[in-house]
Amino acid sequence: MAETPGGPAPRPYSVEQISEDRIRVCVGDREFEADAFCPHRKGHMVHGYVNVARLRITCPLHHSSYSLETGEAITGPTATPMCVKETTPSAG
Repeated sequence: MAETPGGPAPRPYSVEQISEDRIRVCVGDREFEADAFCPHRKGHMVHGYVNVARLRITCPLHHSSYSLETGEAITGPTATPMCVKETTPSAG
């Protein structure tokens, strides 16, 4: 991670648990709400890897990857989609 004068550079994304069954994923100025558990084997998505270039989140257990824009299962051992919703605040 690159260093800045005040410490490490901020990560290009963040993932936080917002309720028992939902997470918030922030990528740049975009915000998404998604299932907290992978549809495949219930891996904790708060610990998943976020691909910021492709807007995908990958389960830490079996590496199922999901679109943050549509919830579509992209790769991995499941075809079951994840429930996601973009919640980016409107510029206004």
